[in-house]
Amino acid sequence: MEIFLVIIIAVLVDAYAGDEHLLWRKVPHPIIYIGRYINFLDIEFNRKEFSDKSKFFNGFLVIFISVIGLYFLTRILEDLLLNNTFGYIILGFLVSILLSGKSLFSHVKSIYDDLMRDDIQSAKSNLSKIVSRDVDKLDESSITRGSIESLSENFCDGYISPIFWFLVLGFPGVVIYKFISTADSMIGYKNDKYIKFGKCAAKIDDIMNFVPARISSLFIVLATYLLKENWKSAIQITKMDAKKSSSPNSGWPESSMAGALDIALGGSNYYENKFVNSEWINASAAKEIDSDHIIRALWIYTFSIIIFIITLFIFLLLIGLIF
Repeated sequence: MEIFLVIIIAVLVDAYAGDEHLLWRKVPHPIIYIGRYINFLDIEFNRKEFSDKSKFFNGFLVIFISVIGLYFLTRILEDLLLNNTFGYIILGFLVSILLSGKSLFSHVKSIYDDLMRDDIQSAKSNLSKIVSRDVDKLDESSITRGSIESLSENFCDGYISPIFWFLVLGFPGVVIYKFISTADSMIGYKNDKYIKFGKCAAKIDDIMNFVPARISSLFIVLATYLLKENWKSAIQITKMDAKKSSSPNSGWPESSMAGALDIALGGSNYYENKFVNSEWINASAAKEIDSDHIIRALWIYTFSIIIFIITLFIFLLLIGLIF
C-alpha cells in the first residue's frame, strides 16, 4: 500500500496547489528545464545541413540516451527515498509535480470565465496556452470546442498516463513519460523540420499513451453515467469514432466526451497558418456549442478523476490482500 500512499499524496498536493504552488513562483517548474534540454537537443542535433537519415538517427540517439540517463538517475533517487517514511512524502510531492489535474481544470475554467464575461480575446489567449492550433480567427463555439478537446486529451496525458507509468515503473516511469510527452509536444510534428528528428519521440509517446488513453475513455464513460449525461452515446461514439483522430490515442477520450455531451469535436483547424483538414468526431451532433458545455465537461473530468482514484485504491487493496 506504500505505492497508493505516494499516489494519494501526489493527488492531494496537485488538487490543492497544482502549478500555482508558491514554489513555482520562486523557481522554474521542472517541465521548463525539460523543455530547455529538449530545445538544446533540437538546436544541436537537428540542423538544416543534416540529411534526413542523420536527423532520424540523431532523434533516436538523443531520446535513447536521455531515457537511459533519466532511468538510472531517478531510480537512484527513488531507492534513497523509499528507505524511510518521510521519503514516501517527498516522493509523493515529486510525483505531484508531474501531474496536471488542477492546472488543466484551472486553464479550462478560466476560458469559461472569459466567455461568461464576453471577453473573447482573453479566452483566445488562455486557449492558446493549452492547444497548438491558431486561435486568432476562432469564435465562441470554436473556442469552446478547443477547450473541451484539450480537457479530454490531457485527462490522459496529464493525469492518467503519469499515474499509470508510476504504477508500472515507479518514479522513473513517470519522469520518463513526462520527458517523452514534452519531447513529443515540442519536436513530434509532421512538418519538414521535425518529420525525421521527432519521429522517435512521437512513436514512443504513442506507445506510452496506448493503454492510458483507453483507460481514460473508460472513466469518462463511468463519470458520464453517474452524472446522468448521455453515457450510451459516449460508448457508441467511442466505438465508432475513436480511430478517426490523426492520433492513435487522443480520439478515445475525445470521442467519449463528444458522445457524453452530444457534441461534435475535431474538425478542421489552422496550424501555423496552414489549413489542416480533419474528420469530425460525432459528426451528426451539434457543431455550434456554447460555454455551458465547458462546465458539463469539467464536471465529467472531475468525476472521472475521483472514480479513477477510488478504483485504483480498491484494485491495490485487493492486490495487497491476495499477495
